[in-house]
Amino acid sequence: MNLLIDFGNTRLKWALWTNGRHSLGGVFAHADTSLEAALSANWSALQRPRGIFVASVVTRDRERELGELVENHFHEEARFVRSPAAALGVRNAYREDPARLGVDRFLALAALHAENPRAQILVSCGTALTLDAIAADGTHLGGLIAPSPMLMRQSLGRGTAQVGEGQGRLVEIAANTDDAAWSGCQLAAVALVERFRNTVSSQLGVHVAIVGDGGGLDEWLPLMPEIERGRDLVMRGLALWAEQDGVR
Repeated sequence: MNLLIDFGNTRLKWALWTNGRHSLGGVFAHADTSLEAALSANWSALQRPRGIFVASVVTRDRERELGELVENHFHEEARFVRSPAAALGVRNAYREDPARLGVDRFLALAALHAENPRAQILVSCGTALTLDAIAADGTHLGGLIAPSPMLMRQSLGRGTAQVGEGQGRLVEIAANTDDAAWSGCQLAAVALVERFRNTVSSQLGVHVAIVGDGGGLDEWLPLMPEIERGRDLVMRGLALWAEQDGVR
């Protein structure tokens, strides 16, 4: 049994994996809560796992905090995964400094490629919107990073007096401020994905599938019905990593 932890910008997800299956897990927003209290509540009844693997995009200080809590609770050291030059059938496009590719992006691509090796784009929408392209042979072509629609709206709210704070409706042409801000941020994300797909398709000369993951995707998914819905790709990639680690 491995304990897998996806330590994102906003939320911490954890899951127990045994023989390739997810048996138990949880998720909570960690920005405004005590990490120690939340983890104690989540892990109070857990037995000591065989291994503890973490995919993290937070600061090193926050990682150290998690590492100390894990060691105190389980008397086991957490293994923080970093993006390698190549692993799990994927070759990292960040050749000069592979670890600079967010490990969440690498692991999600690895899970996607393991499940269905083909030319495809991974769209992940959480706090940030990330796009990554991968060829059928596992070559990561690179990607883009932008604010998610949620982050765009928050930026509008901070930078203006009356824009971006209200709930709006998704429309093509808006007749009020709330709808204009809401729709503008959603449509900006869609336009970026469509442009990226066109560029990748031209480069590879083949049809490119699009797979989306992340909680922020749902609000604009109706605009791109061709997007296939991925689920827990980072965690599934982390499970593959843990399995590989176990046979070294």
